[in-house]
Amino acid sequence: MTAVSVTADHIAMGDRENCETCPVALAIAETFADLTYVSVDPGGLIAATGLPGREIFVDLPREVQEFIWDFDDGDPVEPFTFELDYPAVTR
Repeated sequence: MTAVSVTADHIAMGDRENCETCPVALAIAETFADLTYVSVDPGGLIAATGLPGREIFVDLPREVQEFIWDFDDGDPVEPFTFELDYPAVTR
């Protein structure tokens, strides 16, 4: 498990309803420098490490799902830290 911090900067730079540039995606990309692609939605994380045919799928904790829903809806959100089980599953 690795701690991922979604900061006020991530929130300010994040784009609503954009799986690749939302605050959570920005925080994950910053935390795991080996990832070449990051996309999140309430269903989970899809990422790539640059190795051909190697995608990573990780379920996101409930608190992260709720943050994404609130952010996308334009509701106020606060910085927070969550634990991510990376990589949980690889293909």
